[in-house]
Amino acid sequence: LGCRDTVKGDDGNQVLHLPAVLPKVPGRLYFLFGKPIEMKGMDNVLTDRKKANEVYLQIESEVENVVSYLKRKRKEDPYRSITRRALYHATQDPSTQVPTFEP
Repeated sequence: LGCRDTVKGDDGNQVLHLPAVLPKVPGRLYFLFGKPIEMKGMDNVLTDRKKANEVYLQIESEVENVVSYLKRKRKEDPYRSITRRALYHATQDPSTQVPTFEP
């Protein structure tokens, strides 16, 4: 007996697909703090829509540059996979950290 034996017609003939859950293998975290954006003396940003838009575009550009830089570094990372990192740990002194990139 199937779970759709009581349903007639095309609805009863459909193949039942159960969802499968595959956990994601943990990866490396990549983060970088960008340069601070000085807001001192920019009180007019709260009232000047044009100035607020300029500041927004500057911040957006900085964030996009940092994210694309980190994506590029992640792609170039020889120790990105957990397998490579585990192999490195197995062949090195236990206190040695897996190499990372210098910004």
